[in-house]
Amino acid sequence: MARKKISVIVLRMLTFYTVVVFMIGCAENQQDEMMTVLINNILDANNIPDAAFVSASPADGDLPANGSISVTFDNNPGDVTVTGDGTVSTSGKTRTINPPAADYPTGALTITITWTNGNGSQYLTYNVVTADKTAPEVTESSPEDREEGISTDLEEVSVTFNEPVTGSLMLLDDGDDDLMWTQEIDGNTITLTIIAGAALGNESEYTIAGTVSDGAGNETDVELTFVTKAKE
Repeated sequence: MARKKISVIVLRMLTFYTVVVFMIGCAENQQDEMMTVLINNILDANNIPDAAFVSASPADGDLPANGSISVTFDNNPGDVTVTGDGTVSTSGKTRTINPPAADYPTGALTITITWTNGNGSQYLTYNVVTADKTAPEVTESSPEDREEGISTDLEEVSVTFNEPVTGSLMLLDDGDDDLMWTQEIDGNTITLTIIAGAALGNESEYTIAGTVSDGAGNETDVELTFVTKAKE
């Protein structure tokens, strides 16, 4: 009888030992897998594709003495520097070259851009003209300002200016709530496009509002309204 009890105890101890060894082995495997993932993530973070110059706006020609230049790359360029007294702002694939505090001198201007991700460089040439002190103006909108009887099926609104702009517009309902329509800027035109759950209601006034600026930093506040048609 005593031998039987001893055998049961030994069996239980062996079973416990086996489970512990198994768990330790699993933990070690998990640690190895986690370490592998961590190393791969570090390698991926350092393996950023080289950036190449894509475009500049304006690309060439006349540049106001107080004008900015928007430069786009195909990947994040890293640190971007320019020759002269200009400064670089913003981040990501698009960077803005801002003029010096005293503006660019009028006449021929060559700017050299260099960036660290890919060790690239690009030359831009302009003819600097008198500083632009005129704010952008709205030349067209769809719907037109104060237009009535607009269909609730409308899925897009747009505002066009007399020059390229940057900035942000939004579509507000009659309670001044932002409908969060998505924005796209294409040169002189800003377009807002409907999103799910943000359709227009009948007999309601909507406002296209926001602030835009031109390349020289001149700002314009926008406030255009339209009214939807009655329910049929």
